[in-house]
Amino acid sequence: MTTDIETRASEIEAAYRLADGCYLLGSLERGVTVYNQQVRAHNLAWALWERRKRYPIKNVAIVGGGIGGLTMSACLLSLFEPTTKVTIFERLWDLCPIQQGADGRWLHPRIYDWPDFGSRAPGASLPVLDWSEGRASDVARTVLREFGQFCDRFAADGERVSVYLGLRNFKMNVGGKTVDYVGTRSKRSGSFFDVDQPEGGTTTFDCIVLASGFGLESGADGFPVTSYWRNDQLAQPPLDRTHHRYLVSGFGDGALVDLCRLRVERYRQDTILYELFGKDLETVEEVFRDDLSAIGDDANIYELLSRYDQNLLVKAKREISNRVRKDTSVDLHIAGKDGQITRFSEIFGRRSSVLNRVMAFLLYRCGAFSLSFEQPREFARKNGVARDRVLCRYGADTLRHLRDMIADYTDLETRLAEMKDSRKQVARRLWRPGVFPNPGSRID
Repeated sequence: MTTDIETRASEIEAAYRLADGCYLLGSLERGVTVYNQQVRAHNLAWALWERRKRYPIKNVAIVGGGIGGLTMSACLLSLFEPTTKVTIFERLWDLCPIQQGADGRWLHPRIYDWPDFGSRAPGASLPVLDWSEGRASDVARTVLREFGQFCDRFAADGERVSVYLGLRNFKMNVGGKTVDYVGTRSKRSGSFFDVDQPEGGTTTFDCIVLASGFGLESGADGFPVTSYWRNDQLAQPPLDRTHHRYLVSGFGDGALVDLCRLRVERYRQDTILYELFGKDLETVEEVFRDDLSAIGDDANIYELLSRYDQNLLVKAKREISNRVRKDTSVDLHIAGKDGQITRFSEIFGRRSSVLNRVMAFLLYRCGAFSLSFEQPREFARKNGVARDRVLCRYGADTLRHLRDMIADYTDLETRLAEMKDSRKQVARRLWRPGVFPNPGSRID
């Protein structure tokens, strides 16, 4: 058993290792949900702890103060001895800045794994920074509160955790494990972090974990880019009784969720499955699981959904047809940045979750949106779509995001390409059960 644990910990450490003593948390993986990033943080923290006698860690830098970075920090605080110190570097002026105040976005631990067993369970059931489904703003509030509790329990002296906010300069040298920064040190009060004095410096760490996520979204030339996590009014009927036309560009989860919000009356991610399938939901899930298992996770499911169109999806299609919004119209631009997509059926690969692909299929079958293969600028000009109603959901340029932070980026390009191709940071619970103490437990 000991050998198995050591082997597992060694394999996890290798999967996350960007260079000796430097680790990249999930930025190049598939399944980029909050929950999956938290699972990866648990796995990495546990692997480092299991290997602590061979590779001792006393001074850790966590780059990124989002939910993934806070989970990594709390895991390290709870596992390692009190002499291990954690420094968090966050570019913005508070922790969990992306999801804070995001009242219009719903977070669920596993709904993007649907129809897998347990994918509708509302709780994350994590040993560190646990939460349940809800508005993104509520999840951020829960995570921040729990992070404060972990600090109270494992870093009460105020010396184990340092937090720098509002970074005006940040560069890391991975080979030397050094960080150059200009930022503002904060003072913690419960779950809040007030700013103290700005300072700059160069610090060498035993270990650096890049938990900086994926970067901000990119957009089409000439159109404003509004983050997926910023509040908007897409799901609300216009109060002036006018009809609004939108162009949604993209076919990942972000684009398809916005498509649903714009075209389905009273759309809610937390209830839509129950509303579409009712008492037949478990039967539908079983059929989906069996057929998806047969064709594989990477398969295009358009033909599968077409086979379901006259049986399994009849009730759902009728429900959607009765709920198509009357105050909006949407054109879905799916050609991709390079115009490589030429047919609707081509967007049903693994670029989005099964649930959102099902929703797109049902809406299309109901005639709820049109397709566009023109470049967004040309289409909007010809069809009179206002600039603020062109939604570009292209995801982030993660490699550029990393390049902006890493001084010796060119030395790491081969390793980054390997990590992107291999995608070995699986979002499964690989840590030893019971290893993480909670804030109220005694450390052995």
